[in-house]
Amino acid sequence: MATDFTKGRYNVYSGRGPTAPLIGRIDEDEFVRSNSGELLYRIDGDEVYTAGSGAKYIGDIVETDSSRAMVVDANHTAILTFAPE
Repeated sequence: MATDFTKGRYNVYSGRGPTAPLIGRIDEDEFVRSNSGELLYRIDGDEVYTAGSGAKYIGDIVETDSSRAMVVDANHTAILTFAPE
């Protein structure tokens, strides 16, 4: 992974955004937070996990174009999309 998504600000969409619903943001740290500030996901390198105790792996970050990326699961389904603010 060339881009460190924990070092910038990104909008996070459910599924294959940006036409998908906006669910939260990355704000220069390793967490995806909802608009109300709830921790949703944690970024660890190029892997994404649910937040909190008993965290579960949900997929790998795959960079696309225009500084965007998708989180895809083992079946290559887009779970999340990251887009720069």
